[in-house]
Amino acid sequence: MSLSIRRAKAHAEALQQALEVGDTWDVTDAERAFNFKKRWDELIVRAPRGTRRHYELPGARIAEESPTFKRLVVPMRETGKFAGL
Repeated sequence: MSLSIRRAKAHAEALQQALEVGDTWDVTDAERAFNFKKRWDELIVRAPRGTRRHYELPGARIAEESPTFKRLVVPMRETGKFAGL
């Protein structure tokens, strides 16, 4: 069952907030990033057919601008390994 456009947008905002804040403080950046990517992909699948491609670009932009993802990328550049993995 697909989501309405309004519900898809609200779900996208909640995913973005959860990426940066997280439900608990004991979740690592890698876990939050993984959960965001997994749930964002699920959102795209459940979005109304005509709007699915419109959610792909914002998901990539959020990941690019996210401090959580940046904390994972910087250690990888320095050590060649993801932080927290």
